[in-house]
Amino acid sequence: MKVVLIEDVKGTGKAGETKDVADGFARNFLIPRKLAQPATRGAQEQVDRQKATAVQREQRELSDAKALAVRLEAAQVTLKLRSGKDGKLFGAVTNADVASALKQQHGITLDRRKIEFEEPVKAMGPGSAQVKLHREVTARIPLMVTSA
Repeated sequence: MKVVLIEDVKGTGKAGETKDVADGFARNFLIPRKLAQPATRGAQEQVDRQKATAVQREQRELSDAKALAVRLEAAQVTLKLRSGKDGKLFGAVTNADVASALKQQHGITLDRRKIEFEEPVKAMGPGSAQVKLHREVTARIPLMVTSA
């Protein structure tokens, strides 16, 4: 029986593929669990529309991420943190510090879990943070740490 897979099925195929499987496997396992549907012209057209929509969404997300990366790399983030007399911070700059400063100073809201540091920023002065916006897009945020 020919079926169009709705979800990835281990050992059978990936979502959107048309596969020829045993009749019993299709009727008793795939179709009742909504993992596949019988291969009809309408089912294949629906899968093709979903793929096209997914491709458009992915392209839009990529272009949005690139635009945000340009804004982030141009945004100088100033952090005012407590420090000792020798210019060393009490602790280090955290991703939550950077996220809240970005929101306050530039109006850019980012999930703090996307912000990473190549090396911890533990002293006053310039630094940088990396932001993973998309699989293909990473931005570098310039930081300036000053004493509070």
